[in-house]
Amino acid sequence: MLTVNAIIISTIILDVGIQSVIIDRIFRAKQGNRLREEVEEENLTRYESNASSDQPKGWEFKILRTSSNGFRNRKVLNKVCAEEAQAGWILLEKLDDHRLRFRRPITARDRDNQCKIDPYRTRYGIAEIVETWTTIIVLLAIMGGATVLGFTAMNRFFGDWQTRAVQNAPRSGDNNAIRQPPPPSAKPTNPQ
Repeated sequence: MLTVNAIIISTIILDVGIQSVIIDRIFRAKQGNRLREEVEEENLTRYESNASSDQPKGWEFKILRTSSNGFRNRKVLNKVCAEEAQAGWILLEKLDDHRLRFRRPITARDRDNQCKIDPYRTRYGIAEIVETWTTIIVLLAIMGGATVLGFTAMNRFFGDWQTRAVQNAPRSGDNNAIRQPPPPSAKPTNPQ
């Protein structure tokens, strides 16, 4: 017997399954992007130590990351560069809207204790894991809200419906078969 409640419960289970797939895709996409960027950064930051290298000696390098394309905004980019300049870091290149590569002379390490920022920070803004979990929680809240509204609407629509079990047809030779009640007889009419 398939009831309205069973349909609603199966819809909720389907919704939870969809949410699980979406969360898995978010984590896999972030992990894939991180691996691709690490390979790219390793290829970009190879510096030879021999004398034929065109890179100056006595420099150190770092990559500063932010989540959600934070360096796209010119004001944020200028603010970050000003903060990093306090520690002697010079913007070498903007890799994309969420990664900047800096360099500074090794001699700038002597002024590290005078900086207002951590001179070796590699993240700017909120952590990536915080952003990911915030996105997932908001997504779950939206989908959960839609599920509750859908459940309420379905319950209102189908809630007053009466359901009956469908009776099976009797099998031949079955003594315990369900017997159909006789049809209601018509009232006798009084002839006058």
